[in-house]
Amino acid sequence: RSDPPTNPELLDYLAARFMSEGWSLKKLHKWILLSAAYQQSSDPGPKIVKQNAAIDPNNELLWKMNRRRLDFEAMRDTFLTVSGKIDLRAGGLPVELTSTPFSTRRSVYGYIDRQNLPGVFRTFDFANPDTTSPQRFYTTVPQQALFLMNNPFMMEQARNVMNRPDVAATSTEDERIRLLYRIAFQRGPDSDELKTAKQFLEAQAVAPAVQPEPPIWQYGYGRFDPQTGKVAAFTALGHFTGKTWQAGRKLPDAVHGYVSLTAEGGHPGSSSDRSAIRRWTAPQDGVVTIEGTLSHPSNKGDGLQGRVVSAYQGELKSGVAYNGKTELKLADVTVKKGETIDFVAECRADSNTDSFAWAPKIRYQSTGGGASREFDARKDFGQKIEKPKPLDVWEKYAQVLLLSNEFVFVD
Repeated sequence: RSDPPTNPELLDYLAARFMSEGWSLKKLHKWILLSAAYQQSSDPGPKIVKQNAAIDPNNELLWKMNRRRLDFEAMRDTFLTVSGKIDLRAGGLPVELTSTPFSTRRSVYGYIDRQNLPGVFRTFDFANPDTTSPQRFYTTVPQQALFLMNNPFMMEQARNVMNRPDVAATSTEDERIRLLYRIAFQRGPDSDELKTAKQFLEAQAVAPAVQPEPPIWQYGYGRFDPQTGKVAAFTALGHFTGKTWQAGRKLPDAVHGYVSLTAEGGHPGSSSDRSAIRRWTAPQDGVVTIEGTLSHPSNKGDGLQGRVVSAYQGELKSGVAYNGKTELKLADVTVKKGETIDFVAECRADSNTDSFAWAPKIRYQSTGGGASREFDARKDFGQKIEKPKPLDVWEKYAQVLLLSNEFVFVD
């Protein structure tokens, strides 16, 4: 019911060769890949284009290559390759591709959770893992460009490109631009591209620097120091399941145990230095009112110690919850820009049956008289989006090259 083949003689020839070569798909693939037809450019030159486009505008007879965009896995591997960081080891367990610290393993080893497929996979038309997909669809949507411009993975690769030993060793501006072109495009820049590159670098050099801001909510574990009245250590939880922040992909973690945080509460680790900590950061100078109830619903175990701790002012309030609830409310607390307030859930004698509920609300009023805001730990919970350190002038230029069509399309 489909259209007839455009070149039946070629299909007959390939079928006969396939049989004569012992029915070896590897040999057939190798022969095709090494053929002159397969190795053509998508731009054979204006003379050939003018001549053949009139006869075969859809390129059914394969007089040139059809330009095509890299799929997500190939594109990610290409970014890692030019940055000099790709890990080419064969075999091993799957790895998380979208969480920090970013893995440098090839994308074929990416871990796929069918119930929680990362949004970036869907953005780049990743095949649905729940059904048979004979081919991928290719879409062009704004989210793809936004990923390439803003995602921390892309910024990290731009930095890695500039940190390559060969790039760092360049001594002149022209030399560096030419090397970056060779790394990204396997060619040197023409005179117009070299001029445009210098104009971009000059414009970015005078642009005001953007300072990174910490995320409002962070999720981690650490230790409360009773001598100073402050949190002595805070380590961010590294794995997000879509519903829970935890130390690793499995719970309990082999090292950190059950320490975890959810929208409603969480569970501390097995010792006081692995207390579950939900951290809030003040966006500006202001005054806050804190509401929250620490709840320990089980009549087993020995309950939890809850603490509200300011990085500048020390412990603001504490209470114990065992088979019940304790209110941890505060009013008119003055905070400075960047000051953190930690909601620490700490085990007592042991962490047995220490699951808890605690989703504080913070009403914030800026000292400057701006509009008041409310931060709700339950509603705000989710994937933390940390703003990485801004790129410098040359890192921005490296990222521009990585965003170009010439880089993400195969010619």
